[in-house]
Amino acid sequence: MEIKCTPICPFRAFYCIKKALIIRRGPSGLEAWCAWINDACIGYKCQYSTCNKRALLPDGTCALLSKRKKEKVVPIEEEAEKLEAEYSKLRGKLKRLGVEIERLE
Repeated sequence: MEIKCTPICPFRAFYCIKKALIIRRGPSGLEAWCAWINDACIGYKCQYSTCNKRALLPDGTCALLSKRKKEKVVPIEEEAEKLEAEYSKLRGKLKRLGVEIERLE
């Protein structure tokens, strides 16, 4: 789930490099106003926008609010089978080289 960055950031991390961002109360709640152009702030689309937490991604999404991808959990049985296969290959190579395997265990 991708959430776009907004000037009314819940982390208070949105920052205007021109120092022209004004948050004010409007009829529909809080609104962001740009004092530089005297119009509504366009948020992440503005070339002067940045994030204090360095969470503004190039496509405008917020890294703090976007859900992270969960790592695939491998069952322990599959992991044990992989290790057993690698161990048997290693044993075969050592046997061909003439190393006494019983001495290593």
